[in-house]
Amino acid sequence: MAMLRPALRRLLPHAALALVLSLAASGPALAAEAPKLPLLRGVLLDGAGSLFSLADSGGNATWVALGQTHGGWRLESFDAERRILILGRDGERHELALENARILASESRATTAEADALLEKIRFEDMIVKSLEIQRQAMTKALQQGGAGQNLSEAEKARLADFQAKVAEIMLEEMDLPTMRKEMAQVMTEVFTAEELRAQSAFYSTAAGQATLEKQPILQSRMTDLMMPRMMKAMPRIQALSMETLAAGKAAPDSP
Repeated sequence: MAMLRPALRRLLPHAALALVLSLAASGPALAAEAPKLPLLRGVLLDGAGSLFSLADSGGNATWVALGQTHGGWRLESFDAERRILILGRDGERHELALENARILASESRATTAEADALLEKIRFEDMIVKSLEIQRQAMTKALQQGGAGQNLSEAEKARLADFQAKVAEIMLEEMDLPTMRKEMAQVMTEVFTAEELRAQSAFYSTAAGQATLEKQPILQSRMTDLMMPRMMKAMPRIQALSMETLAAGKAAPDSP
């Protein structure tokens, strides 16, 4: 062992140099693996939250919400006045400036597949069924509480409700929801861009988006409750106007 010590002492400087060179060579490789800052291409501001279009180095953009991550960076906050998005990663914080005010519609044309994916997310068929049911209930309530409805017996009210339920069923059958969904998807591609459809899809994937879907029928019902009394209040004036129009038509000479 004593004979090896001089040789070992001669090897130590070379080993130390090799270690330094190895660390120097690995340094840039480690730095290259760090997540790169994305580009902020667009912002969708909404009362329930905000979505941000972030693009990678290849130009591929996706919509991301605050609290989510993109390319290793977490979206922490957004300064709307300065148009600055704050990103965080491993204790680091970076400010990301908005490149463009919005994404131009010409950048990407929406497809029916993207539109149908959004219709699936918002439960299109279920939405139509609930909407019809809300309208049926509102009409039944309005008729029963109106002047003529107050004179109906319980049996007559039941027959009226049954009649309206059958009318709603016929309307639902004639709508042919599967075909209507395909036609609606086509219309959406003509109205929205691909980015706008993806942004909506991203929103409805959030808790706020799901809450909007669940509570929209309740909101619609409440709105109908507010509107129907006002509409019924206007009926006497509308009937009077109808009578005046008919009377004026009878009094006027026939057109040549």
